[in-house]
Amino acid sequence: MRRLLSCLLLLAAMSHHAWARDLSPSEQDKLKTQIERFSTALNTQDFETVGRTVPPKIFEFIAGDAGISVDQLRSALTAQMQMALAAVKITEFTMDTGAISVGETPDGTPYALIPTKTVMETGGQTIEAKSHTLALIDDADWYLLRVSDQQQVTILRKVYPAFANVKFPEDSMQPVK
Repeated sequence: MRRLLSCLLLLAAMSHHAWARDLSPSEQDKLKTQIERFSTALNTQDFETVGRTVPPKIFEFIAGDAGISVDQLRSALTAQMQMALAAVKITEFTMDTGAISVGETPDGTPYALIPTKTVMETGGQTIEAKSHTLALIDDADWYLLRVSDQQQVTILRKVYPAFANVKFPEDSMQPVK
């Protein structure tokens, strides 16, 4: 019996991050503002602003790993996004702010997962992608990051080790008929 109780207590301690605190009204307002900023920037193809929604520590890590400056990385990312979207037309982009799920890392850092839908046309085909965008707080500011890309998740976990055991939902892509 004591062993069962110990196991239950261990499980409760390990899953503590699932019982996240609610976001404060200020945090909610800042998150909503960042989501709107990102959505507007993406829809107007303002890739410089899109890049500014990524956590600075992520940029610093990637730039350091590549042996370039953060400014060089930002310029390269903007150019890459422009080229990628030259072949793809985004016809719909939505972040479902009514279905945000809030979590907390083991160190108490709050985060949010935002259901995200992108409909795009490429090569004469329309494709719908359903994913989640991670919103995380760093120095009281919200930043956004795709968590459907394993490479980005790996970098996230190196830069923010508190996310090491956070499970992210699977994404899906399918042709629209």
